[in-house]
Amino acid sequence: MEHLIGRFEEIGFSKNEAKTYMALLKEPGMNGYEISKKSGVPRSMVYAVIDKLVAKGAIIELRTETPTYIPLSVKELIANRRRKAENTLDFLERELQSVEKPAMVNVIKHIEERSQIIGAMKKLILNANKEIWLSAWEEELEELRSSAEIQCEKGINMYSLLFTHQETASFGKAFYHRPDTSSIEKQRMGQRLTIVIQDHQEVLISGFIDGQTPQAIQTTDPMLVILAKEYIRHDMMMKVVTEKWGSDELDSLWRGNELITYIVHNIK
Repeated sequence: MEHLIGRFEEIGFSKNEAKTYMALLKEPGMNGYEISKKSGVPRSMVYAVIDKLVAKGAIIELRTETPTYIPLSVKELIANRRRKAENTLDFLERELQSVEKPAMVNVIKHIEERSQIIGAMKKLILNANKEIWLSAWEEELEELRSSAEIQCEKGINMYSLLFTHQETASFGKAFYHRPDTSSIEKQRMGQRLTIVIQDHQEVLISGFIDGQTPQAIQTTDPMLVILAKEYIRHDMMMKVVTEKWGSDELDSLWRGNELITYIVHNIK
């Protein structure tokens, strides 16, 4: 019986109300004195409990010489409570939505497996409406080529940093890491770090390591988006400087400087 009383409390009945209603289910037509005896509700409290149940529509008062009471059928009681709960919830949904301010939650989605990552990269590229920023390696370029070509043909601006020795017009305005600088990047990071940014709104950052399952994150977090874009921009500018000054001239900047050598090559 106690487990039933607990359930009654979940739908807004007190313990004494639950006891009174269940007593009347077993013996309909009792008066207040009889209800008190059968339910265990103190006589000093039973009439207040009865009044509350009548007000809730859970029991009905019969106008006999001494008032007696019968319970609403279980089916009707449950239907009424369900209808009332639904009406209340519908009302709250309407009213609360009018004052609700959506919380800014930037979820970071984790992706594994090459096919899943490549698929997500293609989707980001194809869903761009203004511009795409891409940093990708030769091993992944062929799988991304058709998506990039579609967007470039539509006039979507694409800025690419490509780790390949083959120049290609498929990836918009492209800058290239030749084999010598590509090897430095790969050695320093221990992976082929690949990035796709869609409209300055969403970024996918993935790492491809030979012989291992690739991992990626995808998010609309604005700080990660801008951080990834600044990484690509910085790398592009380094390519421009390298081509202007020459790699030997740049090497001389850190040759013999342990700190700069560590920053560039990740080797102490």
